[in-house]
Amino acid sequence: MSVTWRERLSQRRLEIGIDGPEYDYIQRYIESYCSEADRLCKKIDMNKTVDEVIDSMKDEKFDKFTKGVIGTIHKKRGYDPDDDDKKETVSLIS
Repeated sequence: MSVTWRERLSQRRLEIGIDGPEYDYIQRYIESYCSEADRLCKKIDMNKTVDEVIDSMKDEKFDKFTKGVIGTIHKKRGYDPDDDDKKETVSLIS
């Protein structure tokens, strides 16, 4: 059975270190992350489907690949995990 990037991310998110607000953010904008994963999978092997490329990755390689996908899209979208913390601290002080 083929596992999509999204499904495997969900299964391995804790091993990758993605949890809480960051995981919620990724889920909110999952299309951007999936598109980047698809693009990179095609770069890896144009003759395989995206799911075949994902399925062929061992956990270590998938984790590294996924961290790269997440880092790229976080940067493009301007994700900053510290922004929410600063906003909460300011609102508590006010």
